[in-house]
Amino acid sequence: MKFMRVPLIDTLGKSPFEALKEHAALVRESASILNEIFQKLMKNEFENMESKRKKIEELELKADYIKSNIRNHLPKSVKMPVDRGVFLSLLTEIDNVEDLIQDVAEWIYIREKPVPDELKEDFIQLFNKAIEAIEYSEKAINALNLVIESSFAERERENAKKIIQRLHEIEHESDIMERQLTKKIFRMEDKLSAAALFHLSKMVFLLGDISNHAENAGDRVRALIAR
Repeated sequence: MKFMRVPLIDTLGKSPFEALKEHAALVRESASILNEIFQKLMKNEFENMESKRKKIEELELKADYIKSNIRNHLPKSVKMPVDRGVFLSLLTEIDNVEDLIQDVAEWIYIREKPVPDELKEDFIQLFNKAIEAIEYSEKAINALNLVIESSFAERERENAKKIIQRLHEIEHESDIMERQLTKKIFRMEDKLSAAALFHLSKMVFLLGDISNHAENAGDRVRALIAR
C-alpha cells in the first residue's frame, strides 16, 4: 500500500504529538462503531454488519496514513522533547489497538452466529473492559500532550501517572476475565461445535489483546514522561 508523502505539519497538525492525538481519536471512533457491531451480536442481529465493518476499515486506513506520515516526516535529525524511539513505539502500540478493533469486527462478521446465552454476560464484561482500556489509552496520550505543553510540570506528570496506573489495573482485570471466560467456553465443548469453540475462544483472545496493547501504550507514555 502506498502512502502520500506530504508535510506532516500541513496534514496532521502542529506537531507529531498532535498527530498522535488525531490517531488516538480515530481509534476511539473505530471502537464506537465496534460497540455497535458487538451490541448487534449480543442481540443476535446481523443485518448491516458489513457496512459497519467497512466504516472501521476506512478509519483504519486513515489511521495508517497518519502513522505513515509521522514516521516518514520524523527523521532522526528532528529534535524532540522526548525519546524518538519510544515515541514511535507508542505510535505502534496505539496502531496495534486500531488493528485489533478491525480484527474483532472482521471476526464477528465472518461467522455471524449467535453467542450462547450463558456466555453473553461474560462477553459483555470483557468487551466493556476492552473499551475502557481504549478510552484510557487515549487519556494517556492526551495527558502526554499536556506534560509536553507544560514543560514537564509535576502536576501534569502525576496526572498522567494516575491514568497509566488505571490502565495497568484494567489490563489485569481483563486478564482475569479472559481466563475465566475461556475456561467457561471449553467447559461447554460437549454443547458447542469445533467451529464455535474456535471462534468464541479467539474472540476472547482478541478482546483481551486490545487491553494488552492499550497497557503497552501506557507504559510508553510513562517512559516518555520520566525525568
